Amino acid sequence: MAVLPSVDFTNFDVAAANRTIRGTGDAVASTATDVARDALHIAVGLGVLTYQRLQVRRREIERAQRR
Repeated sequence: MAVLPSVDFTNFDVAAANRTIRGTGDAVASTATDVARDALHIAVGLGVLTYQRLQVRRREIERAQRR
């Protein structure tokens, strides 16, 4: 039968570990929020550019039909 190593948690500070984990979680959440915000700004920007290009194309077609 295998012998498992013993682990001593006598001096383990749960509060400090909890603060570290929460700090890391906040950083990850902040980074995820920043990435999502950047993605939204890019998507809106691309939408605006696409709309403007369509408007220019529509005006070009109107001019071509008038001739």
